[in-house]
Amino acid sequence: MDRERPSGIMPFPDTGSFEMKIGDRHYLVMILQIMLDVLKLYYDDFGSVGVDGVYDEATEAAVKTYQKICGLDPTGCVDCATWNRLAEEFNAAIYENQ
Repeated sequence: MDRERPSGIMPFPDTGSFEMKIGDRHYLVMILQIMLDVLKLYYDDFGSVGVDGVYDEATEAAVKTYQKICGLDPTGCVDCATWNRLAEEFNAAIYENQ
């Protein structure tokens, strides 16, 4: 029986105004933390990131590491480009491990 690919995490439209940073508290931060937690299985440099919806120092450090690995500007803030790259890799990782 063929499995249908899950829809996964959706990319953000390139509006130029999307950003997550230290101090933000939102369900999107929780989704970000889940994506980072899954992707740390593929990248040795990630530290432990809690999944609590608070964009703290540990989340920022993991984002900076991810941005450096991917050749993105390591600001520690999540913009559309960072989110979309994370979503793409997260979706691929989830699909591979079904």
